[in-house]
Amino acid sequence: MNILWIYDRPLNPEAGGTERITSLISKGLSHRGYRCLDILVFNKSGKISYGNEEITDLYDFLKVHNVDVVINQIAYSVWLLQMFLDCGGTLWRTEGGRIISCLHFDPHNPSLLYLMQSKPNKRLKDWMQMAKAFVFRKYYKIKQQKQEGAVYNYIYDNSSWFVTLSQTHFPYLKKVMARHDYSRLMAINNPLTFEDISLPDVISRKKKVVLVCARMSEYHKRISLVLKAWKAIKKKDKTYSYSDWTLKLVGEGPDLQYYKNYVKINDIPDLIFAGQQSPEPFYEEASILLLTSSAEGWGLTLTEGLQRGVVPVVMDSCPVFSEIIENGSNGYLTPDNNQKAFIQKIECLMSDPDLLRKMQLAALSSADRFSIEPTMDKWERILRK
Repeated sequence: MNILWIYDRPLNPEAGGTERITSLISKGLSHRGYRCLDILVFNKSGKISYGNEEITDLYDFLKVHNVDVVINQIAYSVWLLQMFLDCGGTLWRTEGGRIISCLHFDPHNPSLLYLMQSKPNKRLKDWMQMAKAFVFRKYYKIKQQKQEGAVYNYIYDNSSWFVTLSQTHFPYLKKVMARHDYSRLMAINNPLTFEDISLPDVISRKKKVVLVCARMSEYHKRISLVLKAWKAIKKKDKTYSYSDWTLKLVGEGPDLQYYKNYVKINDIPDLIFAGQQSPEPFYEEASILLLTSSAEGWGLTLTEGLQRGVVPVVMDSCPVFSEIIENGSNGYLTPDNNQKAFIQKIECLMSDPDLLRKMQLAALSSADRFSIEPTMDKWERILRK
């Protein structure tokens, strides 16, 4: 069976979660005897490329490479699948080709009001639009759900399988899609991304490092909540002994400069912006992991942290987190947007070495639930169908 991925950029496993998972699943299927082609890259301007080759006849490309299955890696929008079908994919599909569309994000997007609230450096027109979004928030909520329902129904209707990362996403999908049949809706969780789970002795090499691995985007990741929490922690009385702890943020994004400016203006100490690079060495040394995302399809950084014995403290913004974090055992789930509770759990771990070690061991022992083989079994089941 020949499998081809379609996406809007070349494969770079360090660029983000979708890219890392694409690389992992491709390797996993290859090890099980499937022939996995490279990424077919689509550009909204109409350009299609495969490696260094520009593709002018998509149907011919699919036939020459004997493609049986296409995996669409953008299921939060219709443009990629629509472009694929319009450029020759429809004919290929009528001749037996199959499409699997994967939703790598939470299907419930943050609201327009939240979008405006999270925008840094607001101008007058932004404040006016935010006021409008607040006054007409019920209207915008209904409008958003209709738009999301239309997108997901288009993806579903034009795919052999519609794959999301967790069954916890099903209730919202079913609410906005309002269908009678969901037989092609499937949940396949992301697997562990590192090749192994660290041995318990990794804990002896841990440093007093709190880690954030995320895209530097306020709309999606709400990094400002982390910075405000760290500012509050560092302003505590010296008797709390937090002065030897450091916060490290790994990642790039559109709001990175805004965050750097915020740190400089507020004179927040013991904080490092490490940029975009391989996160594994940071997980190796870190003791605590923070996640404040507005929504996540899975939360890849959480399972990566568990693999390396890093204890997550997470704002509980979406139900999928409870599938990964056993609250109070291998990490903490705090009420969404509750800064006080979030800070309290961070301080709880920083001030109690015995508790931290106990939860680090629990993190390591719980990581095995997400090993790659069960995930590959799920992929094989839908491919064989």
